[in-house]
Amino acid sequence: MLNVPFLSDFIQKHITKQAVADSVDYLNYYVTALLLAFFAFATSAKQYFGSPIQCWVPSEFKGGWEKYAEDYCFIANSYYIPFDSDIPKDHKLRQDQISYYRWVPIVLALQSAMFFLPNFFWNKFHKQCAINPDAFLREGEKVNALSGDTRDKELQSLAEFFMDTVSTFGRAGTKNRVGIRLRSGYNAMFLYLFTKTLYVANLVGQIILLNHFLGEDFLQWGYRTSLDIIHGNEWQETPVFPRVIMCDFKIRVIGSVQNWSVQCVIMLNLINEKLYLFLYYWLLILMTVTLANFMYYIVMFTIPQLRASLVLFNITEAGESRKRQQKDGLNRCVRECLHPDGVLLLQFLREHVGGAFE
Repeated sequence: MLNVPFLSDFIQKHITKQAVADSVDYLNYYVTALLLAFFAFATSAKQYFGSPIQCWVPSEFKGGWEKYAEDYCFIANSYYIPFDSDIPKDHKLRQDQISYYRWVPIVLALQSAMFFLPNFFWNKFHKQCAINPDAFLREGEKVNALSGDTRDKELQSLAEFFMDTVSTFGRAGTKNRVGIRLRSGYNAMFLYLFTKTLYVANLVGQIILLNHFLGEDFLQWGYRTSLDIIHGNEWQETPVFPRVIMCDFKIRVIGSVQNWSVQCVIMLNLINEKLYLFLYYWLLILMTVTLANFMYYIVMFTIPQLRASLVLFNITEAGESRKRQQKDGLNRCVRECLHPDGVLLLQFLREHVGGAFE
């Protein structure tokens, strides 16, 4: 927490459960953001307060020399050479190849913030639309907690509140019969679909970012490691997460500059490889779920007949015949009265309050 100072305040102020969001949004902006924040804390504690690297040094290194070598190799010029390969004599081939582990806590913290940004965008702008989902959901939760006549009265008030809201929908800029200027019934829907697009784009960007950050081999590494686990093979050291590295540095002594090469163990990579394997699976699963959710909203809210079916599905009527009788009139009501924003409002109510609405 001390090593990523802005993250603690960010979590406490912003990463909280939001009412106006569905379960897939919740997985993105809340669950994933908190997971990444926790990983940032854990790796930063090990990196800055533990022993992230330990080096084997020549016997003439005394006292602070060993500490200097380990500190230097942690921040500069480390490279991976398999034990069955010779160390190149050309120093140009020993340039710094493994630098990502120094930035793991910072990148994880930035990833956490990126997962929350679409929800932050939605919460900032949905209040400018004609519907007021925050107030509507609060009232819905109150009704859900009541019973008897009190519940019926509150439910009637909620229905009137809903009808007052959708009565303002129409061709934007025109006025209804009583002189009220109408507002578009599509703004919240388009804004929410754009937010869903941001969630998908963020996940695609996160996967590309990790693949670049870890050396353009993250996706292949995840696939190969998964096959090794399935076949019961031993977890192999790879160039993506090497455990033993080489490091070159120079020591200036009186009259000359001495070159040294030492062998070091990166203790952090024992944690990093498990952490990023988990993120490999998590991001792929989350990508699949988020993309399916996005396509569902695209199809459902752009086809009027499907919007009507969604509303009809949630009407608490005893018989199917009654629903069939209502279908034609409901199609017209959804198109001309509810509009997509009204259906979206009912969808949020169903998501958070549960049950059906009458």
